Amino acid sequence: MILLVFKTPILKGIGNYLMPQTPLEKADAIFVLGGNSVDRPVLAAKLYHEEWSDRIIPMGANFNLVQEVLIGCNPDCESDDCDPCKPDALIMQEVLEEKLNVPYESIVPLPEGTSTKEESDAILAFSKKNNYQKIIVVSDLFHLRRISYVFIEKFQKEGIKVILRGAKNSQYNESMWWKYEQGLIMVNNEYMKLVYYWLKGF
Repeated sequence: MILLVFKTPILKGIGNYLMPQTPLEKADAIFVLGGNSVDRPVLAAKLYHEEWSDRIIPMGANFNLVQEVLIGCNPDCESDDCDPCKPDALIMQEVLEEKLNVPYESIVPLPEGTSTKEESDAILAFSKKNNYQKIIVVSDLFHLRRISYVFIEKFQKEGIKVILRGAKNSQYNESMWWKYEQGLIMVNNEYMKLVYYWLKGF
Protein backbone atom coordinates (compact mmCIF):
# COMPACT_ATOMS: atom_id res chain seq x y z
CA MET A 1 0.00 0.00 0.00
CA ILE A 2 2.81 2.41 0.88
CA LEU A 3 4.50 1.73 -2.46
CA LEU A 4 1.24 2.45 -4.28
CA VAL A 5 0.87 5.78 -2.46
CA PHE A 6 4.42 6.85 -3.26
CA LYS A 7 4.69 5.17 -6.68
CA THR A 8 4.34 8.34 -8.73
CA PRO A 9 6.84 10.45 -6.70
CA ILE A 10 9.35 7.59 -6.80
CA LEU A 11 9.02 7.16 -10.56
CA LYS A 12 9.26 10.92 -11.09
CA GLY A 13 12.41 10.95 -8.98
CA ILE A 14 13.94 8.16 -11.06
CA GLY A 15 13.36 10.24 -14.19
CA ASN A 16 14.38 13.56 -12.65
CA TYR A 17 17.76 12.18 -11.61
CA LEU A 18 18.63 11.77 -15.28
CA MET A 19 17.91 15.41 -16.16
CA PRO A 20 20.44 17.75 -14.48
CA GLN A 21 20.08 20.84 -16.67
CA THR A 22 22.49 23.74 -16.22
CA PRO A 23 21.22 27.34 -15.93
CA LEU A 24 21.55 29.12 -19.26
CA GLU A 25 24.32 31.61 -19.97
CA LYS A 26 25.49 33.21 -23.20
CA ALA A 27 27.95 30.90 -24.89
CA ASP A 28 30.40 30.77 -27.76
CA ALA A 29 28.49 27.98 -29.50
CA ILE A 30 25.61 25.53 -29.20
CA PHE A 31 26.70 21.95 -29.91
CA VAL A 32 23.89 19.54 -30.81
CA LEU A 33 24.77 15.89 -30.21
CA GLY A 34 23.80 13.39 -32.90
CA GLY A 35 21.16 10.72 -32.47
CA ASN A 36 17.90 12.67 -32.54
CA SER A 37 17.56 14.95 -35.56
CA VAL A 38 13.91 15.68 -34.79
CA ASP A 39 13.83 17.14 -31.26
CA ARG A 40 17.35 18.39 -30.57
CA PRO A 41 17.52 20.89 -33.47
CA VAL A 42 14.25 22.42 -32.25
CA LEU A 43 15.78 23.27 -28.88
CA ALA A 44 19.02 24.44 -30.48
CA ALA A 45 17.10 26.79 -32.79
CA LYS A 46 15.08 28.11 -29.84
CA LEU A 47 18.28 28.89 -27.93
CA TYR A 48 19.74 30.53 -31.03
CA HIS A 49 16.70 32.75 -31.61
CA GLU A 50 16.73 33.69 -27.92
CA GLU A 51 20.33 34.86 -28.54
CA TRP A 52 22.11 32.55 -26.10
CA SER A 53 24.66 32.03 -28.88
CA ASP A 54 25.16 33.04 -32.50
CA ARG A 55 26.49 29.69 -33.70
CA ILE A 56 25.04 26.17 -33.84
CA ILE A 57 27.29 23.18 -34.42
CA PRO A 58 25.37 19.97 -35.18
CA MET A 59 27.39 16.84 -34.44
CA GLY A 60 27.50 13.20 -35.41
CA ALA A 61 28.92 10.88 -38.05
CA ASN A 62 26.24 8.21 -37.62
CA PHE A 63 23.66 7.57 -40.34
CA ASN A 64 19.97 7.52 -39.55
CA LEU A 65 18.60 4.09 -40.45
CA VAL A 66 15.32 5.71 -41.49
CA GLN A 67 17.14 7.16 -44.49
CA GLU A 68 17.98 3.70 -45.76
CA VAL A 69 14.39 2.55 -45.43
CA LEU A 70 12.59 5.62 -46.80
CA ILE A 71 14.90 6.88 -49.54
CA GLY A 72 17.08 3.86 -50.18
CA CYS A 73 20.39 5.55 -49.54
CA ASN A 74 23.58 3.55 -49.13
CA PRO A 75 25.68 4.28 -45.99
CA ASP A 76 28.67 2.54 -47.61
CA CYS A 77 28.49 4.53 -50.85
CA GLU A 78 31.90 5.73 -52.04
CA SER A 79 31.21 6.39 -55.73
CA ASP A 80 28.94 8.34 -58.07
CA ASP A 81 26.97 5.18 -58.85
CA CYS A 82 25.05 5.14 -55.58
CA ASP A 83 23.14 7.49 -53.29
CA PRO A 84 25.06 8.14 -50.04
CA CYS A 85 23.29 8.58 -46.70
CA LYS A 86 23.85 11.83 -44.82
CA PRO A 87 25.35 11.79 -41.32
CA ASP A 88 23.40 13.23 -38.39
CA ALA A 89 25.31 16.51 -38.53
CA LEU A 90 24.23 17.25 -42.11
CA ILE A 91 20.64 16.13 -41.52
CA MET A 92 20.38 18.54 -38.58
CA GLN A 93 21.96 21.31 -40.64
CA GLU A 94 19.14 20.95 -43.16
CA VAL A 95 16.48 20.89 -40.45
CA LEU A 96 17.90 23.99 -38.77
CA GLU A 97 18.15 25.97 -42.00
CA GLU A 98 15.06 24.84 -43.91
CA LYS A 99 12.54 24.31 -41.09
CA LEU A 100 13.73 26.31 -38.10
CA ASN A 101 14.89 29.58 -39.73
CA VAL A 102 18.52 29.45 -38.64
CA PRO A 103 20.75 31.23 -41.19
CA TYR A 104 23.16 29.08 -43.17
CA GLU A 105 26.15 31.11 -42.02
CA SER A 106 25.31 30.44 -38.35
CA ILE A 107 25.49 26.65 -38.75
CA VAL A 108 28.81 24.80 -38.76
CA PRO A 109 28.18 21.04 -39.11
CA LEU A 110 30.80 18.78 -37.57
CA PRO A 111 30.13 15.20 -38.79
CA GLU A 112 32.44 13.53 -36.29
CA GLY A 113 31.85 10.98 -33.56
CA THR A 114 29.70 7.86 -33.42
CA SER A 115 29.30 7.85 -29.62
CA THR A 116 28.94 10.40 -26.83
CA LYS A 117 32.59 9.88 -25.89
CA GLU A 118 33.80 10.41 -29.46
CA GLU A 119 31.60 13.48 -29.89
CA SER A 120 32.93 14.95 -26.65
CA ASP A 121 36.50 14.51 -27.90
CA ALA A 122 35.63 16.21 -31.20
CA ILE A 123 33.86 19.05 -29.42
CA LEU A 124 36.78 19.58 -27.06
CA ALA A 125 39.26 19.72 -29.94
CA PHE A 126 37.03 22.15 -31.88
CA SER A 127 36.48 24.33 -28.80
CA LYS A 128 40.20 24.54 -28.04
CA LYS A 129 41.00 25.35 -31.67
CA ASN A 130 38.48 28.21 -31.64
CA ASN A 131 39.33 29.44 -28.11
CA TYR A 132 35.84 28.80 -26.77
CA GLN A 133 35.40 29.53 -23.06
CA LYS A 134 31.78 28.51 -22.67
CA ILE A 135 29.60 26.13 -24.69
CA ILE A 136 26.03 24.82 -24.61
CA VAL A 137 25.58 21.10 -25.28
CA VAL A 138 22.13 19.92 -26.38
CA SER A 139 20.90 16.35 -26.14
CA ASP A 140 17.75 14.57 -24.96
CA LEU A 141 16.68 15.39 -21.39
CA PHE A 142 17.19 11.84 -20.18
CA HIS A 143 20.76 11.81 -21.53
CA LEU A 144 22.01 14.71 -19.44
CA ARG A 145 23.21 12.81 -16.35
CA ARG A 146 25.35 10.48 -18.45
CA ILE A 147 26.61 13.33 -20.62
CA SER A 148 27.64 15.28 -17.54
CA TYR A 149 30.04 12.46 -16.62
CA VAL A 150 31.65 12.62 -20.05
CA PHE A 151 31.84 16.40 -20.50
CA ILE A 152 31.99 18.44 -17.31
CA GLU A 153 35.28 17.47 -15.67
CA LYS A 154 37.15 16.94 -18.92
CA PHE A 155 36.22 20.39 -20.21
CA GLN A 156 36.80 22.11 -16.86
CA LYS A 157 40.40 20.94 -16.97
CA GLU A 158 40.76 22.88 -20.22
CA GLY A 159 39.08 25.99 -18.83
CA ILE A 160 35.84 25.50 -20.76
CA LYS A 161 32.46 25.70 -19.07
CA VAL A 162 29.79 23.29 -20.32
CA ILE A 163 26.10 24.18 -20.07
CA LEU A 164 23.84 21.15 -20.48
CA ARG A 165 20.37 21.59 -21.93
CA GLY A 166 17.89 18.85 -22.74
CA ALA A 167 15.35 18.64 -25.55
CA LYS A 168 11.96 17.18 -24.74
CA ASN A 169 11.34 13.96 -26.62
CA SER A 170 8.36 13.99 -28.98
CA GLN A 171 7.64 10.29 -28.36
CA TYR A 172 6.89 10.52 -24.64
CA ASN A 173 6.39 12.89 -21.71
CA GLU A 174 9.45 12.88 -19.43
CA SER A 175 7.36 13.68 -16.35
CA MET A 176 5.28 10.51 -16.93
CA TRP A 177 7.87 8.37 -18.69
CA TRP A 178 6.57 5.06 -17.23
CA LYS A 179 3.30 5.41 -19.19
CA TYR A 180 5.08 5.20 -22.56
CA GLU A 181 6.92 2.26 -24.06
CA GLN A 182 9.65 4.51 -25.46
CA GLY A 183 9.96 6.24 -22.09
CA LEU A 184 10.43 2.91 -20.31
CA ILE A 185 13.05 1.85 -22.84
CA MET A 186 14.92 5.15 -22.60
CA VAL A 187 15.07 5.24 -18.80
CA ASN A 188 16.13 1.60 -18.61
CA ASN A 189 18.84 2.15 -21.22
CA GLU A 190 20.17 5.26 -19.51
CA TYR A 191 20.57 3.58 -16.14
CA MET A 192 22.29 0.64 -17.79
CA LYS A 193 24.64 3.05 -19.56
CA LEU A 194 25.34 4.87 -16.29
CA VAL A 195 26.48 1.58 -14.79
CA TYR A 196 28.64 0.94 -17.87
CA TYR A 197 30.18 4.43 -17.64
CA TRP A 198 30.89 3.87 -13.95
CA LEU A 199 32.63 0.56 -14.71
CA LYS A 200 34.65 2.22 -17.50
CA GLY A 201 35.65 5.08 -15.22
CA PHE A 202 34.12 7.91 -17.24
